[in-house]
Amino acid sequence: MSERLVDRIPFAKIITVLAIVFGISLGLCGVTFFLSMGGARSRGGFGGFFVGLGVLELIAIVASAALLALTLVVLVTLSIFGSFSGEVSQPVKLFDEEDDTKIDKNE
Repeated sequence: MSERLVDRIPFAKIITVLAIVFGISLGLCGVTFFLSMGGARSRGGFGGFFVGLGVLELIAIVASAALLALTLVVLVTLSIFGSFSGEVSQPVKLFDEEDDTKIDKNE
C-alpha cells in the first residue's frame, strides 16, 4: 500500500524551520531598528547599511510568514481530504507480538 502524501512530506520540519526564520528575522529587525535610531549615522555612517539590512529582514519576515501560512493550509487540506479516502494508514506497533514484560508461568 502506498503512503499518503500527507505522510510523505515532513511538515513538522518545514514548519519548524519557517518559524525559526520568522523569529530570528523579527528579532534582528528590532535590533537593526534600535541600532539605526541610536545615532549610528552620525558616528560611522552605517545608516545606509542598517536600512538595507532592515529591508532584507522585512523580506525574510514576510516570506517566512507567507510560507508558514501556506504550509499550514496545505497540511490541513491534505489531512482533511486524506481522511476521506479509502486508504487507511497502518497502525504503529509499539511492541512485537510477544511481549517481554509478561511473566512466564513456567518459572
